Amino acid sequence: MEVKTLANIKSAIKRAELNVKQNEQNSAQKSALRTAIKAFNANPTEEAYRAASASIDKAASKGLIHKNKASRDKSRLAAKLAN
Repeated sequence: MEVKTLANIKSAIKRAELNVKQNEQNSAQKSALRTAIKAFNANPTEEAYRAASASIDKAASKGLIHKNKASRDKSRLAAKLAN
């Protein structure tokens, strides 16, 4: 994979390539998180809640979102499900 970078040092070039790859993975994971939450908001069912909750937990465990934000988001989804 060719990455446009100003880096001249071999290790810096490798890090730039890794950063691009990791950014793509993080973006995809965050997109999946948002999609799961939007699916729950559109149709708040128990199954949609479980999918959204699992997606939130996965994002928190990978460090994409803070664990407190994950807890807050899950709490809000649970409250919406209860009403």
